[in-house]
Amino acid sequence: MKRRPGPFFLVFVLFFIPAYLYAQCENTARTYANFQGAYLDGLGVIGANLYGSIANAPNAVNGQVKDASTLSVPIGAVGLTGSATQFLEFTTDGTNAGKRTIAANTTVIVKLALPKELLGLLSSFEIGSFTDLHAVAANKPLIGSGNEAGYDATRNPIYTSANIAGVIGGGGEMEIRVTPTQAFNGVYIKIVGAVLSTALSIKVFHAYMMELSTGSINCNEAIDVLSGVKPTPLGGIANLTGTVTNPFNAIDTDPNSFALIDVGTSVLNQVYLTSIFNKPSQPADSVSIILENPGGGLLDLSLLTGFTIQPYLNEVAAGPAFKNTSTFLNLKLLPGSTSKYILTFLVTDVYDRLEITMGGLTGAFSRLRIYDIKRKLAKPRTLVNPSTTDEKIVCQGQTATFSVQNAQACTEYKWYDAETGGNLLYTGLTFTPPNTLAAGDYNYYVQASRTYCVTAVSEMLRVKLKVNPLPTLTVPGVIICSGSSTVLSVTAPDAGFTYNWYSSSSGGTPLNIGSTYSTPALMATTIYYVEAVNTATGCKNAGGALAVEVKVKQYAPVPIINGAATICAGTSATFTNIYPNGTWSTSDAAIATIDATGKVTAMAAGNTVISYTVADDATYCGKKVDFPLTVNPQPNLILGPDASICEGLTTTKITYSNPVFNPITYSISWTGNLLPAVLNQALPANEITITIPSTTPVAVYQGVLTIKNANGCVRAIPFSFRVKLVPHKPIVSIN
Repeated sequence: MKRRPGPFFLVFVLFFIPAYLYAQCENTARTYANFQGAYLDGLGVIGANLYGSIANAPNAVNGQVKDASTLSVPIGAVGLTGSATQFLEFTTDGTNAGKRTIAANTTVIVKLALPKELLGLLSSFEIGSFTDLHAVAANKPLIGSGNEAGYDATRNPIYTSANIAGVIGGGGEMEIRVTPTQAFNGVYIKIVGAVLSTALSIKVFHAYMMELSTGSINCNEAIDVLSGVKPTPLGGIANLTGTVTNPFNAIDTDPNSFALIDVGTSVLNQVYLTSIFNKPSQPADSVSIILENPGGGLLDLSLLTGFTIQPYLNEVAAGPAFKNTSTFLNLKLLPGSTSKYILTFLVTDVYDRLEITMGGLTGAFSRLRIYDIKRKLAKPRTLVNPSTTDEKIVCQGQTATFSVQNAQACTEYKWYDAETGGNLLYTGLTFTPPNTLAAGDYNYYVQASRTYCVTAVSEMLRVKLKVNPLPTLTVPGVIICSGSSTVLSVTAPDAGFTYNWYSSSSGGTPLNIGSTYSTPALMATTIYYVEAVNTATGCKNAGGALAVEVKVKQYAPVPIINGAATICAGTSATFTNIYPNGTWSTSDAAIATIDATGKVTAMAAGNTVISYTVADDATYCGKKVDFPLTVNPQPNLILGPDASICEGLTTTKITYSNPVFNPITYSISWTGNLLPAVLNQALPANEITITIPSTTPVAVYQGVLTIKNANGCVRAIPFSFRVKLVPHKPIVSIN
């Protein structure tokens, strides 16, 4: 069994309830006893009524933490007084008929307020469980023991004169845990007349147990307050002079109301103010307390008389106390105020209440205003050092991840796009913004939210994401012919970018760094890869290295030209090529021309090149094939006057002059083949003999002299040949 250290403590913990200790993830809430009954007994004597009484009895079951009933016993003669017992029953409908049966070992918490006068008379106080609450009639004799009309039950005392001193250690409000070992319907509180003739009273605020709930509650809300004074070992009960004024002002919503702790005239006591929260915390939840020196001005914790903050879980100390000299306490002037201070600190243990204590020591300050006590979830952090802002810088398309580093159990972490009124983007410990964001600056906010709790949220943490733009990159592909090289160039290069050229999409050692790249001579289509890198941000163009194709086309398979290698001037020849759609051309039209059909006309002696050109198409590079052509000259000469011969003669001569281009043979043909032809005879010098039959009739004959040179070139020269009539001798007759 654990208990609060020291000889004086408010609550005695008899049993642990693990489901309550760490039930933050369960949706539990208080279930208050909602029906009450009273049993008032005493002694009837002449001229007096020494019965116990209860004022404002319904207040103990109305569920209002500030309201209380008051149990009292009057002054008696030599302790001959009555008692007052109040039964607090758990029911389904607020009536005794709807009573519930509560399982054994279920803990019920009872809130009481005891005057300091009762501390020396604890044998007059009893707490226990009960069953079978039933109505009883009045029995009030004029003289002797009796009772008022009310209720009674089968009682099971738990705290009596034998052990009650173990749970009571001071005056004021307190909670007492009652854990019956058998099934029960509720708990009772009894006050009995003291041995001495002293009137006594206690306040009963409520009794409750924690049960699973279907609704949401405010887990971090301080739902109740306890306050009072405890004696120190040196001071004793006689020195309980301290007070707490308006304790509930420390947990209300009014920023201007406050509870006042006053140690009083004696420093030999400890004044306490305990805030009770709806549910236990999680480790590292933070606390903020608004404080003020009643005299105004500077507030120095080190000067506060015995100032201590002790977290508790079910009345058991949850870790060490925070003293006024603790380095874990952070005290700062409240923004906008000249005298109010905000005290913040983290509690690493699980707790459900905070007890602020002053007194027990001498000091400069013995009074303190407390305006507000709040518990907050630990502010999320995504960095080990939370003093800096978590800012991630990525390039467009990259993924950034923010992760909560101080995650708490039973807590959701929600990510928003604005600090107030933002959209919920994600719930979880790790948030990954979409990698499709445009370039720019983005703020995200993460907030912790406790499970099943309506307003239990932490401060928001802002994280920043900077998305840098990607370099733009355009490099047109190139088409070349086999065996050629080319230069690849970035379109509109940026001086702030570095351009790396690679032979592989996986990178490696760059082929070149710069906005251009000159390829070697290529025989086949080749892919190169280029990336643009922003030298300031390191961002690379989208999609990785850009593939740039150098398409290599083979040349069209154009065969050689079919045609004569030499022709004679003045003649024509037809050249052919089986590859379709080519174009014919000549390198020297003065020597030879060629038309679209491939017909070559020799114009003059010399050398030229006949070409057949095929244009580029989708498949092949164009190609030109050449054919050297030699045009040989035609022989020539000048014939003399047309030859003639007299009838009956058989030979004559045709003279010529100025032979050119070496005519070496000649042939003569006659129109109508009227005269004998001559074929390929050696050309004699200066004259050509014509031989005809002697019987050749007188006439003019048309002939063609064809001369040929050694290159086989010929020239046809027309001429006329006359066979003349020979006059007959006249016959003279003499008559």
